[in-house]
Amino acid sequence: MVEKKFSIIIPVYNAGKYLERCLVSVLKQDLSSDEYEVIVVDDGSSDGTKEILRVYSQRFPNLNVITRLHSGVGEARNYGCQKAIGKYFLFVDADDQIKANTLQQVYGVLEEETLDILVMSYRYLDDEEEIQKEFNYIPKRMDMFADVRTGVDFMQKCLPPVVWASAYRASFWQEYHFSFLSIRHEDEELIPKLFYYAKRVKLLPINFYYYYRNSDSFMMNYNKEACLYMIQAMESLDCFRKECVKDKMADCFLQDWVAKRLLMAFKRGIRCGASRKIQKEMLEQMKNKGLMPLSRKKKGFHAFMYRYTPDLFITYYRIKLEKR
Repeated sequence: MVEKKFSIIIPVYNAGKYLERCLVSVLKQDLSSDEYEVIVVDDGSSDGTKEILRVYSQRFPNLNVITRLHSGVGEARNYGCQKAIGKYFLFVDADDQIKANTLQQVYGVLEEETLDILVMSYRYLDDEEEIQKEFNYIPKRMDMFADVRTGVDFMQKCLPPVVWASAYRASFWQEYHFSFLSIRHEDEELIPKLFYYAKRVKLLPINFYYYYRNSDSFMMNYNKEACLYMIQAMESLDCFRKECVKDKMADCFLQDWVAKRLLMAFKRGIRCGASRKIQKEMLEQMKNKGLMPLSRKKKGFHAFMYRYTPDLFITYYRIKLEKR
C-alpha cells in the first residue's frame, strides 16, 4: 500500500455555491490519487452539497466523504484529523482553493527539512476573483526566514492567524493532541500553541492558498456573538499560557497576541455597528476573565481608561476609527 503523503481536511457546511471550485483545486495536483487523500467532513449540510460530493466521490477514489450532524467547523476538522492517515495535514475551507500542482513541491520541502510546520503565503480574493491583498510573510531581510527555526523564534517574526496557511506533520499534531475549539476563532486560539511546541518551522514563499472574501461568509457577517467567541478563545489561550508556557519570550509574545486579538475584535465591533451597550458588555466580559485588550506598549493612559472609564475607552476608539 502506498503511503499517503497528505491528508487534506475540508469541513463543509452548506457550501454548494463554492464547493466545486475547492474540490477541483485539491484534486488537480501533481501527486497520483493513491499518494494523498481528501477528507471532506459534511457537517450536516442541507443545500446541494451532498449531491456535489456524491458525484465527485464516484469520480475520484481518493475523495473520502464523512457525514456528521452539524457541530461546527472546529469539531468537523477534529473529526477529519482523527480519520486522517496522511504523513502531513493540510486544511482547506470549502469556499477557498489551493494552487494546482503544488503538493509535490510542498512535500519535498517538508521531507528535506524534516519540518513540523511549513508556512506558506496566501492571497485574499473577492467574489469576482480580484486580488484584495497578498500575504507573503517576507520581510525586507529574507535571510530571517532562509533557515529552519523553532516555532517560538519564528512567531516573533510572523505568525499566520489561520490554520490553512501551513502544512503540519501528522505525528507532531498527534504527539501534542492538538484540537480545535468548538467555537469560532478556533484558529487564533490553536495556532500559537502549534508554534510554541514546534521545533522545526520554515517558510516556503509561494502563494499556495487562495482565500475568498465571500459576501455570505462568517468573517464578512461579523456580529456580537463573533466578538464574544473571540473572548472565549483568548481566555482559553491565556489559560494555556499561564499553565504551560515556560519560555519568557513566548510568554510575552502570547500576552500581546491575546491583547491584540481582543482589541481587533473590539474595533471590528465598532466598524460593524455594535452599540455602546454591546461594547460595554464585551469590556465587562474581558475584565471578568482577567483579560486586557491592550499590548504591553499601550499601557498607561489606555489601560487607565479600560479599567476605570469604559465609556471613555469606547468613545476614544470610536472617534479614532471614524478619523481613518
